[in-house]
Formats: sequence, C-alpha cells, structure tokens
Amino acid sequence: MKKIIEIFKKPILIILAMAMIVNLSSCKKNAAEIEQENQLSLKNKQSALSSGVSLQSLIAYKKSDHQITAGFYRTWRDRSVSGNANDPIMTELPDSLDVVIVFPDYTPADSPFWTKLKDVYIPYLRARGTKVLITGSLTMPAGASQNAAGYAAAAKSIMDNTVNKYGLDGYDIDIEHNVAGAELTEKTGIYIALSSYLGPKSKTGKLLTYDTNQNGATAFFRNVSTMIDYVWFQTYGSGTSRFQTVWNTYSPYIPSKKFVPGFSFYEENGYPGNYWNDVTYPQNGTGRAYDYARWQPSTGPKKGGVFSYAIDRDAPLTSTNDNTIIHPNFKVTKDLIKIMNP
Repeated sequence: MKKIIEIFKKPILIILAMAMIVNLSSCKKNAAEIEQENQLSLKNKQSALSSGVSLQSLIAYKKSDHQITAGFYRTWRDRSVSGNANDPIMTELPDSLDVVIVFPDYTPADSPFWTKLKDVYIPYLRARGTKVLITGSLTMPAGASQNAAGYAAAAKSIMDNTVNKYGLDGYDIDIEHNVAGAELTEKTGIYIALSSYLGPKSKTGKLLTYDTNQNGATAFFRNVSTMIDYVWFQTYGSGTSRFQTVWNTYSPYIPSKKFVPGFSFYEENGYPGNYWNDVTYPQNGTGRAYDYARWQPSTGPKKGGVFSYAIDRDAPLTSTNDNTIIHPNFKVTKDLIKIMNP
C-alpha cells in the first residue's frame, strides 16, 4: 500500500507530523467542539438511515452475492487525529461500503483515534454490516524461534495486540516486494499460523487479506493462496487492458470473487511524486476508477469488486492535483457501488 509505521511505536517522523499539524492550525478546533461535531454527524447519519434503507435491508445486501466495495482509510486524516473540521470520521463512510481497512500512520498509540475506533467506529460500522480490518505486517516477536512455535507466537501476538485489542474483523497484509529465502520461510510460517484465527480456514468469519502490487506468480502468494479471503491488487495509474493478464496469473489459485483490483484517490500534496490520476476532477462520473468497476474477467464469474486507497479523499476536488482538505462526499464510492450492483 504505501509504507506502514507500527501503531504501537511513536512515529519516527514526529517532526513531519508536527509540521502537518501547524500547517492545518487555521482549521483546528478544540477537542470539545470536535467531539460535539462528531456526535452531531453520528446522529444525522442515524436519522438518515432510519428514514431510508433499513438496517435489515442493508445487512441483507451485505450478505448477498455481490461485488464488494472496500476502502483503505488513512488514520491521520481522521478528524479525531487531525483536528481539521474538513476531515471525516469513520461513521461518515457510506453505509453500503462492505469493507474498510484502517491504514495506520502518523497516529501514535496514545492517540484518541484508537479508543474511538474500538468504542465508536467499529460498533457503528459492524451494525451496518461493514467489516473493519487493519493493515499490518508479519513480524516475529523478539526472541522467538524460527520454527512452528515461533510462528505461532507471532500469530498470537498479532491477534492479542491488534485484532482482538480493538475488536477488528480481520487483518490485511501488505506485500510489495518479492519474498524469497529465509523471509519466505518466516512469512509463510506466520501466515499459516495466523490462518487458524483468521481467513477461510479458520471458520471464524474474520478476514485475512493479501494486499499487493505483485502478480500471482510469486512463491509467497502460492504458499498462502488457500488461506486468503481477498487479494487487493494495487493497480494505481493503470488501464484495465492489463487486468486480464494479471488475473490469469491468479486464476489457478483463487476464484475470481476473491480478486479485487484497486485505484487511489489523489492524496493531498501527492503531485507529482505520488500521483495516479485515477479519478477525474471535478467529479463527473469518469476516470479509471469507473473503468475498474465495469471490468470483468473474459471468462467465468465476475471479479470480487473494487477497492480504493485513501477513501477519506473521496471529495469534490476542483482539479486532479487539488491539495485542499475538502470534506468528502463519497460520490465516487457510491457511483462504483451502483455500477457493480445496479
């Protein structure tokens, strides 16, 4: 996905984080004002739901056979972290979103975000059938042996210190390089151990997902393919012409309903180094993201759906490299859901 900083350590880039806070100081409000706005937003959302689609209908939709929509949500752009009134909170995500993956960065362990995630966001989203995952790594605990017992200890640490600690619905593993040698042995061992708690083999209903920009020919993917719920395939900035070729590398190992290609919304200050141009701005219903939603494998069942990175930036920007923090309207996300599930 991009880079990951362990949520249980103080961010190394604290100076950068402080600079971001200073830069946004003109938009900040005190904690009481932010909390009041958050509660008002939550009440408005609950009122809108009660007057529209019922919870029963929403849950039935989530359980039905459909193409899912998932989004990676950047923790540092949550209003409880940034203090910026134009940033979202997780209860504002579209009710029809199937999966949200918490992407942690610039958010230390003592941030109020983590308490709010556990006590407010996850219960709210789960009541609407939205599963909440977090992106993490496969890391051995200090002193653990490179054997089955050590891999089991690593899996238990992930469960105790992350998944169960916050009451999450699963764990997403980010792999953006070719895993080989001793690393391949270690990561495979941890993944196998983790699959007893999460993923299709666990029978727990909790998800174990594989997040990558690699194709399906890698040794690590082949080692763990039967333990994966979804492959989030990062194809930012690419046209759909390559999708079939990539899917062909995955198809011997997973059904198409587990293959989910994804795009990125424009991240503030991303241009020109981190710029994908997957969405047209001003929002007009066009762009690569819409092509992704319409794409299907040439033969067989439909794809699993579509995901987005930086769903918190699904906002009415004025141009493709607008760096203004604008409150999201989630128009693109809602459009893609309708395209895939009319």
